[in-house]
Amino acid sequence: MSYRRSWSSLTIMILGLATFIPVAQAQRQDFEALGCYAATYGIVHTSPEVVIRSADAKGIMQSNHDSKFLENWTMHTVYVIKVVGGKASWNGLGKGMAPDGEFILGEFYGDSESGGSTWKIFYGTGKWKGIKGELKGKVIRTGKPIVEGTSQLCEKYAGWIELPK
Repeated sequence: MSYRRSWSSLTIMILGLATFIPVAQAQRQDFEALGCYAATYGIVHTSPEVVIRSADAKGIMQSNHDSKFLENWTMHTVYVIKVVGGKASWNGLGKGMAPDGEFILGEFYGDSESGGSTWKIFYGTGKWKGIKGELKGKVIRTGKPIVEGTSQLCEKYAGWIELPK
């Protein structure tokens, strides 16, 4: 009996102490932003059935949220676009740089059927170290290409980020 009582007392004591141990919780923040880009395309393959292009896009972000996350950040993305049967899909990687020079990295994918992209943020420097997040982007404006092999567009983003405390 005393063995069970000691075991119970020890369990209660450990659980009691565990409630006072600080636990690092992530700080989640929602945001909305607008990104406008100019992209240059390279042709990998063109046939009536399949088109494969590479793309290199650069742009700037404007925050549409009180948090001001992504305000005046510059962006650089590289990606591959595949068109089969008139349906496009793409995937790539991108870097967002804050005005202070710190940056985040993300990967993305999308397709013409959904009309948008999904980003997963996986890396950051400085105060963005340990960042995680996801955002959805949708093209809201395009312009007539001013030079062949380019495009100009703006996307609206909504998402969340988490930073470790």
